[in-house]
Amino acid sequence: MREGALQVLLAALRWKINTSLGIAMLCAAAALGGCSGVGSKAQQQATVDPNLYPSNYRKQIAVFLEQELSDRADFHGAVISQPVLKQIEEGATPHYLVCVQFNGHSKIKNKMVLFLAGEINQFIDATPQQCGDAAYQPFTELESVVPERRTFGGYDFGYGGR
Repeated sequence: MREGALQVLLAALRWKINTSLGIAMLCAAAALGGCSGVGSKAQQQATVDPNLYPSNYRKQIAVFLEQELSDRADFHGAVISQPVLKQIEEGATPHYLVCVQFNGHSKIKNKMVLFLAGEINQFIDATPQQCGDAAYQPFTELESVVPERRTFGGYDFGYGGR
């Protein structure tokens, strides 16, 4: 009877070793398969053109500036240009940029919005070389998102935003 029990035990041990070996081989094959380029087509399709035209740029900028600007005067009379593919710095890759001009408190501020893959990437001061030749149009979308005055208990805390 001991011999039969020993044979059963050896059979169970062989099965466990074969199963563990099979699982290990399956994991190794899967890992090597991932390196062989099987998923590279999906990765290539997932890359987005960094110079994708920002199709809804006016709305994107208005929503962004609603959060960034706190001075209500900047929202009235603002003007905006259309996106232009332009090289920002010498030797740099060109990107779409939009120029925005504010005239709050009779002080003109020129800003530039840089886009990457159709989305806002930076909002910075513009130089005359970057926005000096911009063809501006009224930025009416910005006026529709003017931050409201904040008051509490009769005290005026200024405008929304930062």
